[in-house]
Amino acid sequence: MRYELHASTVFAALAALAVTHAASAETLSERRASRDKLKEVSLEVACGRADKENCAVVVPEVNVRTVANQVRLTPLESKGSVESIKGLCDGDVNVAVVQADAYAALSRSTSCSGKLAVLGPPVYPYLGFMVVSNERKSKDSFQGMVENPAEGKVLRIAAGGPGSGGELTLRTVLNQHPDWKSRVSIEPDGADTALNKVADGQLDAFFVMDAPKSPLIDLVRQTTNPKTHKPTFKFVDFRPSGATKEMTFNNGWPVYATMTVAPGVFSSTKTIATPAITAVRNDWYQENPHVASVIRQGLEDASATIAAGTGAPTEWKNSFTR
Repeated sequence: MRYELHASTVFAALAALAVTHAASAETLSERRASRDKLKEVSLEVACGRADKENCAVVVPEVNVRTVANQVRLTPLESKGSVESIKGLCDGDVNVAVVQADAYAALSRSTSCSGKLAVLGPPVYPYLGFMVVSNERKSKDSFQGMVENPAEGKVLRIAAGGPGSGGELTLRTVLNQHPDWKSRVSIEPDGADTALNKVADGQLDAFFVMDAPKSPLIDLVRQTTNPKTHKPTFKFVDFRPSGATKEMTFNNGWPVYATMTVAPGVFSSTKTIATPAITAVRNDWYQENPHVASVIRQGLEDASATIAAGTGAPTEWKNSFTR
């Protein structure tokens, strides 16, 4: 038996086949894009305030490097290093960028012991800025201030409030000098109120741990008295001393070093410094070695850009070598 197909029948069959193919077919490009999308890992990184260096510089710069390898990092705002580390210990996050001294203090606590690890290299130095009124006539060092206070007077120092890295650093220093503790009252003010109170004498000082080129510190440097046109504030020497200099973490790395906060022609103001590090949960690290490796490589590749973006001095890492 012979069958004859009319042209109209053939065209109809081909049209139907084309519609079916269009509805179900997948191109190689689509298949690869779909596969890559499914494989991408997204991680929130606790990093302090959204406008500070950890969230605004470190996480975005590392993400530029890791996202090409299917690891996407998103900044997660917190109140500071203390809250970020507590979030790690409690399992709320798996990665955080924090102060090394906060890590050293909290990782040894009962609730955190054995849960945390350091991933990759330090990324920039936090400097301690002890800000006082430029009208202050006393010695230009914290040690001089605390050891020679006015009779019966307690130093009132704001340090950013509970959960801030500044408060933790200040309390760590005071704990290493027990005779100083009764001479200092740590006030809860943040920068928004503390600087005005320092200027008008309600506070003796404001202390903050911050990047060398932070907008807050630039503001402190640039603020002038409208009548005299002289600087409103100055920094005082806050270099680590005593047992504070001997503190270590992560198998021997120094927690603190001495760095220059205000260079001068005849003398420079020195201060305490601690590195910014990336901390991770140990169990997450063990379960995700490939992702951890991608982040570590991203940190290394971004280190020069991060250092420049935060104003870190040249060769700053030498201050924290073992």
